[in-house]
Amino acid sequence: MRPTRQRLLAVLLAAVLVGSLVVASGPIALVAPFSGDAWALADEANPDSAGSQLSRAATGPTTVESPYGEATVRYDDRGVPHVEAENDRALAYAVGYVQARDRLFQLDLQRRLMRGELAEAFGPGQVESDRFHRQMDFAAAANASWEAIEDEETRAGVEAYADGVNRYMDDRPLPVEFQVAGYEPDRWTPQDTLLVGKLVSWGLTGSFADIEEATVRERVDGSGELYPDRLDHDTPIVRNGTAVTDSQASVARPAPEKTDFGAIHDAVAPYEPERGIGSNSWVVSGNMTEDGTPVVANDPHLQLTVPPTWYEMHLQSPETSVRGVAFPGLPVVVIGATDEVAWGFTNVGADVLDTYTYEWAGEETYRYEGETRTVESRTETIAVSGGENRTVEVQKTVHGPLLEREGQRVAVAWLGLTGTREAEAVYDLNHADSVDDVREALRRFDLPTQNIVAADRDGETLFRITGQYPIRTVDNETVAGDRVFDGSAGHGEWAGFEPYGVSDFDGPGFAAFEEYPEVRNAPYVATANQRTTDDPPFYIARSTRYADGYRGERIYQRLDERAASGEPMNRSFHTDLQGDTYSKAAEAFLPHLTGAREEMTPEQRAAVDDLEAWDRRMDADSEAALVFRLWLDAYRNATWGPQFRANGLDESYFPADRTLETLPAESRWFDDPRTRETETRADIAARALNRTLDRIERSGYETYGDYNQLDLNHPFPLAFLDYEERAMDGSPDTVFNFRSDRSTQVGASFRMVVDGDGGVGSLPGGQSGNPLSPHYDDRLDTWAAGDTDPLPFEQRGPVIIRFEGEQ
Repeated sequence: MRPTRQRLLAVLLAAVLVGSLVVASGPIALVAPFSGDAWALADEANPDSAGSQLSRAATGPTTVESPYGEATVRYDDRGVPHVEAENDRALAYAVGYVQARDRLFQLDLQRRLMRGELAEAFGPGQVESDRFHRQMDFAAAANASWEAIEDEETRAGVEAYADGVNRYMDDRPLPVEFQVAGYEPDRWTPQDTLLVGKLVSWGLTGSFADIEEATVRERVDGSGELYPDRLDHDTPIVRNGTAVTDSQASVARPAPEKTDFGAIHDAVAPYEPERGIGSNSWVVSGNMTEDGTPVVANDPHLQLTVPPTWYEMHLQSPETSVRGVAFPGLPVVVIGATDEVAWGFTNVGADVLDTYTYEWAGEETYRYEGETRTVESRTETIAVSGGENRTVEVQKTVHGPLLEREGQRVAVAWLGLTGTREAEAVYDLNHADSVDDVREALRRFDLPTQNIVAADRDGETLFRITGQYPIRTVDNETVAGDRVFDGSAGHGEWAGFEPYGVSDFDGPGFAAFEEYPEVRNAPYVATANQRTTDDPPFYIARSTRYADGYRGERIYQRLDERAASGEPMNRSFHTDLQGDTYSKAAEAFLPHLTGAREEMTPEQRAAVDDLEAWDRRMDADSEAALVFRLWLDAYRNATWGPQFRANGLDESYFPADRTLETLPAESRWFDDPRTRETETRADIAARALNRTLDRIERSGYETYGDYNQLDLNHPFPLAFLDYEERAMDGSPDTVFNFRSDRSTQVGASFRMVVDGDGGVGSLPGGQSGNPLSPHYDDRLDTWAAGDTDPLPFEQRGPVIIRFEGEQ
């Protein structure tokens, strides 16, 4: 723990003893009493502290009664719990207890967000968030998923986990955040665990791209060409048509209607997935390694948070042996390895959300397939701390929740609004002994739609996509899901889909599991959220749903070069590849600048000379990386800004960088509609460079790291809860992925490489959510530098908590 935080914590604890602490900065104003329990929290948060060691010497490990059987918890030197139990239910109970011990406030914050109950704890600034989440009714969707679970072991594990969380809340002092905010958490339920799953799935697939693109098409003439079906020059995941099936569904794409949904999109945009969220993964055959054992590498790119998104744990029972990371709130490892199998995930970018409009017969009635239907409606009260309570109308149609803003109304069908079974699938992954077991588990991995890579000790490897893929039809013709559908005519419906119920995923409304793109035992397969394959057997998504292909191209380039060299792909190669900062985007865009020399001043030409000599690596100490990053931002704004902003559309509506990269040099999109002057790519590139050099001079930036700063803040506006700022390598388009716009930080939320010698990984922060713990941020330096720690499978550390079966 840094001295600065120690001093700040001393002030905090002094405030605890005096009685209160007042914070009034940021969106949350906090006035809350404390109690002497904070001293107990300090001891609880630091099992290796002198006080804790003395306590254990006198009394032994903490003992907790368990209704499910015996278990022990050992914490290693990085604060990772190694949980061993006599059965899986006892294991889940202990996991619930230790996750609550380390991350209880994070658990509750996630639950409150999805239930639409933030304003009750944090005030009027959270009302709009609560309104959206109530109208989507994610809580009812979690209830539906609970009903959809048929496997008794999965249900029993989720129930035991909830009991473990509640036991901790009964036995121990609440974390400091609850005392600051002045409220106590509700009991944890099995449905809350599934609600966390909905949160994860929404953050990866909850895209309103259809109404976003419809708004652009309506406001910006000719903009349809900016959203092509496919970018042919991308490097797909499955290269050379090696998918298991070569069948090709007929996917018609009728011309979309031009309708402006700007008001609705502006309202929902804050709750869509962040741009730049993605991941890297690859699986390499044992034929390419020194010891003949396959390798699985994965680094999921998610929003970086305090505490981290992931919780690392090692779980052991007679039925289970698994090591990896979980989302706090889940009793199972989501990314990791058993004794026999390793696996990792990246996001497909699939289109699993559709919107529908209706012919209205009245304020509360609409037409549907020749009949008049009444909107299902109920009124809910949003409790608001420090403000007046608000009401919200929760409305639904046959397709799903109805959203209304400024007179615009659309209904939403999202795959996660039905009963989904990924809890069963991940439970099975935690017990897998082979790649075949992994593949079988994926039959019930309904959401989120993911790319999975996996390998087992027998040398088998696997790539395939997961999730359910809706089949849309209009007048009996299969169509893509890239438009807003006519709900009154029943267009685009997913046959068998039941909002807030149990859906028929084996029927004609969804793609058949056996048709999914899959590759077995290839030399290597790499994923970076790019297009899945050149010829998918069914509609997955348009190009706008996929990430720009720069990361995917770079990973395949490195793998291809290593394979051609004949050198084995050992662990150091994979960790080095995860830390690769070479920018394929820079490689693609710099010719736009060099081709603009004639339009430049001597100072600009000198800057271009420096960029040409640059190694294209987005390193913190690089001056050229700074110029390129800021120039690309300026170039993007100079190209799209005049035409988009003139129509009320900010940069969140701008097309993908691949579209910008491939615009012809004389494209009309470089023209300025304000001056009606014809301009070229060279004109825009030179102007953007001039603005970039001016910005650098004004800002005082010297190197890329001055701009590219890691600045992770706790949800509470208390400075001592934040992580220390630091300069970072990487960009959104490099394998070492990091993006900072100050309000949102996105990067590798976990890094993992599993090989024949076990595994290594790193976490962007620390295991504990308690600021008094030495494991609050102790792994941040390792992660930021691109280094890793061992992921041992043996039990580590002394027994800290012992769970004893109730007599």
